[in-house]
Amino acid sequence: MPGLIAACLMTAALADGGWELAREDASRQIRVFTRSQADSDYDEFRSEMLAPQSIDTVVAVLRDIPAWPEWIARIRKVKLLRHDGESNWVYVVYKLPYPFKDRDTVLQSVLQREAKGGVVTIRSQAVRTLPMPEQDSRRVHLYELQSTWRLTPLPGGGTRIELSGRGQPGGYLPSLIFNYNLADEPQQTLRLLRLMLARPKYQPRK
Repeated sequence: MPGLIAACLMTAALADGGWELAREDASRQIRVFTRSQADSDYDEFRSEMLAPQSIDTVVAVLRDIPAWPEWIARIRKVKLLRHDGESNWVYVVYKLPYPFKDRDTVLQSVLQREAKGGVVTIRSQAVRTLPMPEQDSRRVHLYELQSTWRLTPLPGGGTRIELSGRGQPGGYLPSLIFNYNLADEPQQTLRLLRLMLARPKYQPRK
């Protein structure tokens, strides 16, 4: 019950911020919201899901970079370029349907843990500090892309998982098509994340 109340409060807060509910999967406790950006024709999204697993399990999945293509929507390929403490630099290739070109980028991902409350935040942003390790004229480079995972422990166990993101898709991709399909990707990602969380290899060792 506390988790349900928290979800309702979160939904109300998002509505107050101009967010509109775009997708809902009640059976998996997933909601996806979108809203327009004042400085862009491309919308941004914010999504949420309640999961019975602990934060440590969720973090284990999120930090398993080679497995990203198995569950994060549109990711075709990843390559870890650098690791430094709680920071990772990752080369990512995103697949898009024909006739649009695939995209690629270098993301810097930083994990932060709050001393009080146990909240974990992972922020990722496209950077120019590292060159693209692959040069392919069929791909469009992304330099304006950011996303955030926010993980909050729930009373009695479990985790509230929030994923938000915004960016410019670059190249040719009409905003009408982008915005119409925007909510599908976080919904698919969270659905597959729920399956990943159940895998034995991510469970805490006893």
